[in-house]
Amino acid sequence: MFTCWKYLLTTILLQAAMINVTCAIIRNEDDEILVVQRGEKTDHPFMWEFPGGKLDEDESEEDCIIREIREELTMNIVIRGRLPAVEYDYGHKQIRLIPFVCDTLEDIPFLTEHVAFKWLAPGELLRVGFSEADIPVAGEYLKYINYKEVTNP
Repeated sequence: MFTCWKYLLTTILLQAAMINVTCAIIRNEDDEILVVQRGEKTDHPFMWEFPGGKLDEDESEEDCIIREIREELTMNIVIRGRLPAVEYDYGHKQIRLIPFVCDTLEDIPFLTEHVAFKWLAPGELLRVGFSEADIPVAGEYLKYINYKEVTNP
């Protein structure tokens, strides 16, 4: 009986500690994807990620990603789809990453929180030094677009 209560309490505490974070897989007119690099004094220094941020209380996920991209990159985006959420435990925090597939006509973001950006072809996504939670998001995006890697004979 004690084990059941302990499991239930642990589950409730983990869910309460889960941080909901949205991210955007932003595509340009050439179907390249925008990735941004975190700074030195962040949780994951110099790691690459899909841009986004924490969901505010009483904010929809869609409103969150549009707000975060405007704040972090001063870009306008159009949401085209949503991918499955990814839960990741970093040890000191647990996040639920909620990815959106978005389009933009803008080429150069104005970085307010990151130190670098780059546009990547889909085949380059899995070779980026992503933060751990972003790796499965990249894989899901490649499935979303039915990407097949071309191999040379």
